[in-house]
Amino acid sequence: MRIEIKTSTFQDIKRGVRQGCVLSPDLFSLYSEIIMRNLENHPGIKVGGQNINNLRYADDILLIAENKEDLQKLLRRKQKERIRTEQ
Repeated sequence: MRIEIKTSTFQDIKRGVRQGCVLSPDLFSLYSEIIMRNLENHPGIKVGGQNINNLRYADDILLIAENKEDLQKLLRRKQKERIRTEQ
């Protein structure tokens, strides 16, 4: 993760669907859609009067916020949603 010019430490991924598995794209889409729908009302930036807090393309997700504090809130909420969906 990068905020302005600072980059976070390496995150070791310990579980998930193996790269190249035929189910990977569908499972990722389903999983990420559930999480992102629950973040729709979180603050982001206004574009044409519409709140935008994420951009998604294939398996990339960009979380967007006006400031560092709002981004931190968005990340915490995403983490809670991720934990909730794994139960």
